[in-house]
Amino acid sequence: MQGMLFLILTIVAESIAITFMKLSDGQTNKMMFGLAALFYILSFFLLTNALKHLPMGWTNAVWAGSSAVIVFLIGYFFFDENISFWKLLFIGFIVVGLVGLNLVEK
Repeated sequence: MQGMLFLILTIVAESIAITFMKLSDGQTNKMMFGLAALFYILSFFLLTNALKHLPMGWTNAVWAGSSAVIVFLIGYFFFDENISFWKLLFIGFIVVGLVGLNLVEK
């Protein structure tokens, strides 16, 4: 359970880091760039702790897939990034893969 908490916090921290990276406008906004770096450092610290309790391959797949889906949704809802049928289809594949990984891991 402790590992899952660290993993969830890792995913949140990375999603925030990527959002700040977008807001840094190619590093022209130094404060946003600094916040992005800070949240990436936090993300790796949390991930290291998650890996003490969870399998490495599964953890990496869930981390990468979950943060990809979350960042995709942040882009759509907060940055007016477009969503096409194909993007939704392939994001759906990621979600199906995450569900499948969780089913076989239990």
